[in-house]
Amino acid sequence: MIFLKNVNLIGIIAICSYIGILKSKSFENRVAELSKFQSALVMFESKLKFTYEPIKDIFEEISNVIYKNETNIFFFTSKEEKNINKAWCENADNILFLNNSDKEVIKTIGKLLGKTDIEGQLSEISLGLDLIGKQIVEAEYERNKNSKLYKTMGVILGLGISIILI
Repeated sequence: MIFLKNVNLIGIIAICSYIGILKSKSFENRVAELSKFQSALVMFESKLKFTYEPIKDIFEEISNVIYKNETNIFFFTSKEEKNINKAWCENADNILFLNNSDKEVIKTIGKLLGKTDIEGQLSEISLGLDLIGKQIVEAEYERNKNSKLYKTMGVILGLGISIILI
C-alpha cells in the first residue's frame, strides 16, 4: 500500500514537471517559428529583388527550402489561385506557436502582397523584417524570463501536491 502511494506521488511530481516543461517549450517554439519566418522573408526579398520570379513560385521554393514540407503559410498561399493577400491573411491565423501580436504583424506583411510593383513589395518586406525582428526580441525576452519559471513552477507544484497528499 505504501509502495502504491509513493508511486502515485512520484507520478504526480512527474506529470506536473512535464506540464511545466511543455509550457516552457511554447516560448522556445515561438522564438524558433519567428526566426524561421524571418529567414523566409529574407529569402523572399532576395528572390524578388534578383530573380523577378512570380510570387507563387517563390513561395513554393521557400516552403520547400526553409520549412522542409512542414505545413506553413507560404505553402498554402502558393496554392491559392486568385487572391494571394486574402489567402495570406487567412493562413496567418493557422500558424502554431505564435501569439496574436505576431499574427497581426504577419497579416500586415500580406496586406499589399501582390498589389504593388517590385519596389513596393521590397519596401513592404523590409518593413516586415523590422517588425519581425522586434517580435523576435520580445519573444526571446519572454523566453528568458518565463522558460525557467514554468519548469521550476511545475516541479514545485508537483512537490506541493505530493506534500499535501502525504
